[in-house]
Amino acid sequence: MVKFLRIKKTSAALAVVLGSGMVADAWAASSANSSTDKQVELLTQQTAALQKQLQQMQQQIAELKAAKATPVAATAPAAPTKKTMSKHGQPKHRKPPTAFSGTTPATTTPPSDSVTQAVAQTPSLAAEPYGGRGDLANIGGTAVITAPFIHSDRQFSGSDLIVNYSTIKKNVAILQQNKNFVDEMTAMGLALPNYPLLELSGNIEALGQNISGNNSLSHSDLNLSNAELDMQARISTWVSGFMSFVYSTGQSGGGSRVSNSNVYLDNGFINIGNFDRSGFYGTVGQLYVPFGSFSTYEISNPFNKTLFRTKGRPVVLGYSSTEPTGLDASIYGYRGDARTGTEEANLPDNQTTNSSVLNEFGADTVYHFVVGGANIGLGASVINNVSDSGGMQSTGLSSDEFAGFGESSQEEVLRHNVPGVDLRFDVNNYPIELIGEYTTATQAFNVQDLSYNGHGAQPSATHFEGDYKFKLYSRPTTVTLAYDQSSEALALGVPQRGYTLAASTSIFRNTLLSLEFHHYINYSENDTGSGNAGNVFNLGGGTTNGIMAQLDAYF
Repeated sequence: MVKFLRIKKTSAALAVVLGSGMVADAWAASSANSSTDKQVELLTQQTAALQKQLQQMQQQIAELKAAKATPVAATAPAAPTKKTMSKHGQPKHRKPPTAFSGTTPATTTPPSDSVTQAVAQTPSLAAEPYGGRGDLANIGGTAVITAPFIHSDRQFSGSDLIVNYSTIKKNVAILQQNKNFVDEMTAMGLALPNYPLLELSGNIEALGQNISGNNSLSHSDLNLSNAELDMQARISTWVSGFMSFVYSTGQSGGGSRVSNSNVYLDNGFINIGNFDRSGFYGTVGQLYVPFGSFSTYEISNPFNKTLFRTKGRPVVLGYSSTEPTGLDASIYGYRGDARTGTEEANLPDNQTTNSSVLNEFGADTVYHFVVGGANIGLGASVINNVSDSGGMQSTGLSSDEFAGFGESSQEEVLRHNVPGVDLRFDVNNYPIELIGEYTTATQAFNVQDLSYNGHGAQPSATHFEGDYKFKLYSRPTTVTLAYDQSSEALALGVPQRGYTLAASTSIFRNTLLSLEFHHYINYSENDTGSGNAGNVFNLGGGTTNGIMAQLDAYF
């Protein structure tokens, strides 16, 4: 304001001087030229000085306005170099920041002196959502953001995006991400709004493969193997929701797979929990139950994941340590499709004489700790009936063999339940990671439900994997060597042994290019299997070799 008054006084002086010059010109023409030249020179100097001062004031005013209108910028997410993948290239959940993953403390570019002065003059700016303009979101409703991770470092694999949460314990990963998000917003001087916030993420996956062997599994293909859209809603401080819609490569009827593909709801659930306040949580909806982990860097699924991963609509109650080390534990119950009893003609479809609302249940526990710089996780899971797993509900075999318990309501009825147990470990000491997991039914099926070589089958599977991580031309890269073995799983369409060599790297940001070669050894041609008192069959023995290349793009 002082500078503006100075401008006005100088302008008045300028007017007086000009007026004086005009009177002088009229009074004495002979001496006017000399006097006017001096006055013009003086006025020119004064005008230049005033223009310079005015420009400086205009620049300061513009900087003040820009600093008030512009929120503090958040950087894009850091994605861990490793990618512990599940069925659709999804990494398993790890606990931050030392034991399994997490976030990198956020940093911001130091502001200029003028911006610093502007923020100092508006102390409430940093505490308001979206730079003090959080009220704008209330006009249009829920705010929508994509890839909402605010990390100072940003790598290439995209493995920290929502779409790459593990399929197992996805609910816990969401609660942990919510905590990380709030913590880093707070560290940057920002606050979350008090209205819902919707986060979107997804991926597109293309797969080329050539499978060769002495059986009907031989084929070559180039396909869109996955497309997924995930939606995570921060409804309130304690409540969040999640939905994921997945494109299915399967056909819902006859005709071309291009024109007859479909999209379905893969997961949809509500979380109640706040890891900034407490490690306890509850989840209800549709999700994969916490039985096993089934982690891998391969393109192909481990045998135990194919056989035992289970999706349901459970109620889950659990506790997760908010520290990098500590205990995670959960229990759950749900109504499964597979059940015991007898199917009676006078009962409605899918009901038996002893069906119940919660006929399936289980528990899971994992303990994380650090020894000599190595991050270690030891886990165990139990479930009272493995028959609801995806690999037993649908085997992928023809109906002449055993298509799975889910092929009809009658086939869902078992003579007795078959419990299961999973034991696993993970040792991560960069650049090497070791993964091991053993999953098995704890008793044999009735021979009429699932058989192997003339007796009740007791399927099991083991997965061991070693991973070496390094930078290839500054890009995170992983080389994997894995071994799989199954037992008494012939009727479920799983090989007996498998050897896999795989490598993955990120050429472009938020992409992953993976290559894999696997060699599978099938059950002997003398082995037989059957399901639900169906035909006894053999898959022909021999071996199967596969070469696969997969490109994933994430957002």
